[in-house]
Amino acid sequence: MMATFSRLWNYERPKHFFVVDVGSNTTIRSLRFSKQHDTYTAISKSSFDLPNREDELDLIRPISEYLRRLLFRYVKEIGRVPQTTLIGLGSHFTFNEITTARRTRPRPSEPLRRDEFHELLRDFVEQARSPRGKGTPYVPAEVMPFRVTLDGYHIPAISRSTRGSVLEVTLLATYALAAYWEELIKLRSMLGGLNIHFIPNQAAIARAVVHVLKVRDALAVKIGAKITEVSLMSDGVLLSTGHFGRGGDQFTAAIRERLRITWADAERMKQQFGTTLLPAGTGEVVRETLTTATGEWLAELSSYLKRDERFLLPERIYLLGGGARLGMVTEALAGQQWFGDLTFLETLIVERLDGEGIARSIFSNSNPPLEGPEDVALAALASYARDTAVAEMPRL
Repeated sequence: MMATFSRLWNYERPKHFFVVDVGSNTTIRSLRFSKQHDTYTAISKSSFDLPNREDELDLIRPISEYLRRLLFRYVKEIGRVPQTTLIGLGSHFTFNEITTARRTRPRPSEPLRRDEFHELLRDFVEQARSPRGKGTPYVPAEVMPFRVTLDGYHIPAISRSTRGSVLEVTLLATYALAAYWEELIKLRSMLGGLNIHFIPNQAAIARAVVHVLKVRDALAVKIGAKITEVSLMSDGVLLSTGHFGRGGDQFTAAIRERLRITWADAERMKQQFGTTLLPAGTGEVVRETLTTATGEWLAELSSYLKRDERFLLPERIYLLGGGARLGMVTEALAGQQWFGDLTFLETLIVERLDGEGIARSIFSNSNPPLEGPEDVALAALASYARDTAVAEMPRL
């Protein structure tokens, strides 16, 4: 009897979280999880394959409509508005820039106030609101500050003794195609108002690498369907982000053209290569085709990294995304032939990163529903939503 009353007295209403990965132009992945008594439990995972469109801009409406249905369903399931909804953005319809915002303080002898920091960010956003990009306007979608200095000295926290002349903030600015961003921000007005925040997937993944995996220097390479995203972490800070236009679809297209088969059959052969025995002649042709496609992808990765003459490749490379399932890519990344002039190191540590490796540090489930390299972004978003007070983040 006393135990029953004790449980009732200490009852804590669960807090619910939704995280959604819209980083791909082929699939939207989402996860619902809850917190009760400091225990986080993964409840349900969903995925939705987007329709094929010749013009990627035609995907904006299907993405928006699916997100509306998804959020409405989640709210209906829990019977109330969730604590946090976090949506991760990829490099489709968006791009990121690491930049700085600077201001000279008129009264440097006075203690730095928190509102000075926020004013600097607001001014940066206002200046960035002019359309970006040739022909298609981009608007600021998210600003993530990750380093603050005063007169060149890093300040991890503000106190009454924090004084100086020049305030500088290093931040990750995300710009989104205006039509895409307009559809996304409309989601906040659903059901009387949802607490929705947006974050670049590359920032969430970098944070998970540093804070969950405890790796401060690494290159994260995410192979999507049409593009490959690259993020460089140095000394625990996201140093650069970007992408180039070659992904898993180029591997599939190469098989289809070589064997003259349908796209679906070529995709299946790519996914099963190395795990399913193919007829001898067919298997050798697929191997040769994938070897050539891997070499072309690797050459483009090398060319992308060499754009920065000061770039030095870190010792560790994490491979993620659907393309990471192709073992041939991992083997090629570990080869000396491509990285010899990008680093002084003789060997690299190349690992496939799976969602499970991040999810196990978050959830109490013995088998959380996040597994392969495709789920890394979703797991990283869940980690961010759990550890960060996103409700206090400034919204644009």
